[in-house]
Amino acid sequence: MWARIQLALAGKMPITGDHYKLLGQLFDFLRTIECWNDKDAGHWEEHSAQHASSLGPCLAAVKAFKELVEQEGMSVLPCKDDTPDVLEKNLQEQLDLILPNETITPAEHTRDADSALIFLCYPLGVVSDKMGLQIVERLKKVMGHIAMCRYRKDSYWCKDYKELIGDDPTKHFTDEELKHRDSLLKEGEEAQWCLFDPMVSAYYGKMYQKTRKDEYLKLQQLFLARALAAITGNDCEFGPWMCCEAYYLTKGEWKPNDNTPLVWTQIDLKMALYEMEKSLAR
Repeated sequence: MWARIQLALAGKMPITGDHYKLLGQLFDFLRTIECWNDKDAGHWEEHSAQHASSLGPCLAAVKAFKELVEQEGMSVLPCKDDTPDVLEKNLQEQLDLILPNETITPAEHTRDADSALIFLCYPLGVVSDKMGLQIVERLKKVMGHIAMCRYRKDSYWCKDYKELIGDDPTKHFTDEELKHRDSLLKEGEEAQWCLFDPMVSAYYGKMYQKTRKDEYLKLQQLFLARALAAITGNDCEFGPWMCCEAYYLTKGEWKPNDNTPLVWTQIDLKMALYEMEKSLAR
C-alpha cells in the first residue's frame, strides 16, 4: 500500500478508481481487525506476536494516503471518513509502546534488536530521528563480520542448514518445528543477511543530508563499504558479482545461501548508492 501510494504521490502512477476503492477497503479492513492489537508472524513469518516491523508499514501507508488526499484535493474518501485518523492514532500509540524493541508481547517472544526495524527508519520514515538512532544503535547487537543477523538466536540458515533441515528454503515451520530448529543453533552461528547494511547506510545518508554532521557521513560510508564487501567473488558457486540473501556456515566456511542472487538485496544496495550520491553532491 505504501509503495503504491508513493508512485501516486510522485505522479508516476496516478490512483485510478479501482485502486482508490481497493485502498479504502484495505484501510477499513485494517481498522476492522484492529491491526494495532493484532498478532502476526512478522517480517520473518515466525512466532505469533505484536511486531513493530509489521505495524510500521501500516502507519506509513496511512500517513502517505493522508498526504495524497491533501495533494489531490480529494473530497470523498473510499473508506469511512475517520478510518485514516483512527488507524494513525492507534498505530502510533502502539509503536510508541514497543519501539525501539521489535516485540514485547507475548513476553516469551520479546526481542530488543531486530534488523527488520531498519525499514521503519528507511525508506518508510515513520520514526523520529531520535528513535531511528536508537534503533540503529541496537543493531550493533546483530552485526556480524560479514553482514547482520535478522535477530540473535535466529536458526534459519544456521550452521549446516541444508544437512540438518533440508534443501527447501521456502519451507514453512510450525511453532513446534521452530522449537526443534532453534535447538540446533549455537551462539554466533546465525546466518548473516545482506539486506540490512545498505539500508543502514542509506539511513545515515539521510541523517547526514539533514544535519551535515560528518559522523553520519562516516557511518554512511562504513555500512556501504560492508554492503559492497559482501558481493560475491570468483569463488562463489553462483558466480561473481552477486548480491546474496545471506551468508551461512557450511562445512566450516561462510558461504552464500541458495537464494543468490536476491533482488531485494540488489535494490537495497541501489538505494544505498543513490543516497551516497546525494550526500557527495551536497
